[in-house]
Amino acid sequence: MLTDNANRCEPRPHFARPSHHRLPERHRSASRLARALRVLVLSLLLVSLPTGAGIAAPTSQDNVLAITYPGPGSVLSGQVPIQGTATHPSFVSYGLLYATGTEVTGATQWAHNNPIAWDVRTMVVNGVLGTWDTTQVPNGSYVLAIAMYKVGEETPSVYFVNNLTVNNAEATATQEPTATATEETPTEGEPTAEAPPPAAATIVLPATATPRPTPTVALDQPDDGEGGGGEDGGGLFAPGMFSVDAVKEAFVTGAQLAFLLYAVGALYVLAKAVIRYYLRQSRRKPSS
Repeated sequence: MLTDNANRCEPRPHFARPSHHRLPERHRSASRLARALRVLVLSLLLVSLPTGAGIAAPTSQDNVLAITYPGPGSVLSGQVPIQGTATHPSFVSYGLLYATGTEVTGATQWAHNNPIAWDVRTMVVNGVLGTWDTTQVPNGSYVLAIAMYKVGEETPSVYFVNNLTVNNAEATATQEPTATATEETPTEGEPTAEAPPPAAATIVLPATATPRPTPTVALDQPDDGEGGGGEDGGGLFAPGMFSVDAVKEAFVTGAQLAFLLYAVGALYVLAKAVIRYYLRQSRRKPSS
């Protein structure tokens, strides 16, 4: 059973919806604030830029004065090419000078009487401005300067290079040739000084061997059993060649050789007889 409280409808809370005419007003305020911020940022950027320069404007290449070689601290010798750039829209000429010292000061004495180059009326871009012959100056510390003159200006634009060292090897002294005495040829009519005769050279002959007498065969001299031929034994036959011992030895050797030959012959004859006998016996057996 439902009570009256159950059937009673309690009022719900009411949420008011925002009106449509307020949203565009907020959007307009935000867009105005954004535009104001953009204008402020652009104004600050324009104020920070230098006068007459655009954003990311490249540096003008028509107004450059510099020496790229040699640089500070370089050691130079011989012929040195000075490299760099000298350009300007109102260019007239440029010159190269040097002076002693390690740094340019108000008291630097420039060699105006002997410049490296002067009154050059051609602009140079990354090229050779001039050539410095360092062999014409003493070794030591130097500074360089390039001065560029422009139309309508009496004072030139100047670029310096400090702390340069010239170090050329000292030339070695050339040894003078030694004078040699030359013989003068006497002219006709002048007496010629006679030179003293040279001392006779002593010639020493080498010792020669004494020739030995040529051995000759003495046919009329009897053989004494020792080979003959004189007292020194230098005859035709060697000493002892026909001695009694030599004859005996030769006889024994000959007898042994003869006996050996006879023995070989007897063995040959015996072997031949045995072979014949064997052949005869072998022939008779088949016939019987």
